[in-house]
Amino acid sequence: MPRDSRFAPRRERRLKLRWPLVFAASGALFLVAGVSTVRESYREWKIDQEIRQMQAEIERLEGRKLTLAELIQRLDSPDAMDKEARTRLGLRKPGERVIILRGAEDPATWQDDGEAASEEAAETADDRTNPERWLDYFFPRP
Repeated sequence: MPRDSRFAPRRERRLKLRWPLVFAASGALFLVAGVSTVRESYREWKIDQEIRQMQAEIERLEGRKLTLAELIQRLDSPDAMDKEARTRLGLRKPGERVIILRGAEDPATWQDDGEAASEEAAETADDRTNPERWLDYFFPRP
């Protein structure tokens, strides 16, 4: 008997056992590669979503920044400062007459109180300091 014929059934058996192992190993490798690809694709999609959200937030904040810059520019103008000084602090320019409107709902009761206002201001003028006024405001005297 030739030597090859004696080992032929063993070799065929080994080859028959080898193919299922090759297929199983290939399948496992394909599965691992597929899972890794899906995982990385999902991660990339999540990062893209975060980037889009951050870009939208940046656009919103830049719009707000422009709005605030316009407001600052408008409030820094001399006209705005003059208006605020007049309305909040009750200041006026020299030589300017102040008209106090009483009963603004009824125009018939409007009057020019240029001199009356100055007399009234003199009567109500307070010689107290600002801290004394604040103390009286928060802790009124009986």
